[in-house]
Amino acid sequence: MQTLMLWTVAAPFFTGGGEGDRWLDDLVDAPAHRFLKIPAAPSHGGDWHRRATRATPVGQWLRHWRQSARALDRGEGVVTVFPQLALTAAIQRRIGRRDTPIVAWCFNVGRFPTGWKQRLASFLLRSIDMFVVHSRGEVALLRDRLMIDEARVCFVPLQRAAIPVLAEEQTEAPFALAMGSANRDYATLYEACRRTGLPLALVAARRALPAEQPPPNVTLHANLDPVACLRLAQQARLSIVPLADVAAASGQITMVEAMRMGRPLIVTDTIGSRDYVVDDATGLLVPPRDPAALAAAMQRLWDDAALRSRLSSGARRFAEDNLSDEAAAAALVRILDAVATRRQG
Repeated sequence: MQTLMLWTVAAPFFTGGGEGDRWLDDLVDAPAHRFLKIPAAPSHGGDWHRRATRATPVGQWLRHWRQSARALDRGEGVVTVFPQLALTAAIQRRIGRRDTPIVAWCFNVGRFPTGWKQRLASFLLRSIDMFVVHSRGEVALLRDRLMIDEARVCFVPLQRAAIPVLAEEQTEAPFALAMGSANRDYATLYEACRRTGLPLALVAARRALPAEQPPPNVTLHANLDPVACLRLAQQARLSIVPLADVAAASGQITMVEAMRMGRPLIVTDTIGSRDYVVDDATGLLVPPRDPAALAAAMQRLWDDAALRSRLSSGARRFAEDNLSDEAAAAALVRILDAVATRRQG
């Protein structure tokens, strides 16, 4: 019989109260598990989208270190969200020779270390009991690049709560939309826009944009808050997620939000998109770095209202069944049950 276990949950977006602290543990009703959120210290590092680079600043690493230390001190098990917290918790567990189980949720490594950094990361991450990734392709990536046993990696689709209707589709002045900064291939999108002439709104950090000026039919937006981004996504006729590195899992937040809102979607075919977008059923997949193929998909979806309606319905149904908070919370319980049973056995 499994005994009651206290899991501390550490996420960098926990502030110690408010609606923003809601996470999957709030949806878990399992007698074997109870949870305690560990908030992060206030950040003074500025907005992520305004950073000049993707690298995590030293001050942010210190915040992760302190947060993961509190999680290890107060919990019988630890759930971390994002790789940085998982790494700091793994280091502290190894240094302190603790036996506290760690579940690394949302272990989405954008760029893998190489050389001695790769070997060191592989050694330290052996302290993690279970890694949760959001694409099946990442299971093999963690095995091959960090030498992590596949038995310790679990695929769970990225989730998003239901999104309220904030705006209607803009029909008098329709436009396509692309947003996001991680691993984006906006150079290919620029060329596709030149070929089609279709109006496009682009929301991204400056560091994600090509050095060249955008075509005249592309309007750049910056510093929008999350609500404004969702409103813009609902106003757009279609959404595009052009991705650069086909071996990296990225763009999933944008994809999942579009699918939850039932928006017509065009996505580059990568390991991070194949578990979400079924070509011609829940969206359109296009080959990487192929402006002609992307332009053709954009024009096809722009011109075909019946296709947009069919893809929207398919995306919404898939998201409701597979990409909800409730589905992810059920997966969290299964993972915690397995880790706790293995430890108690």
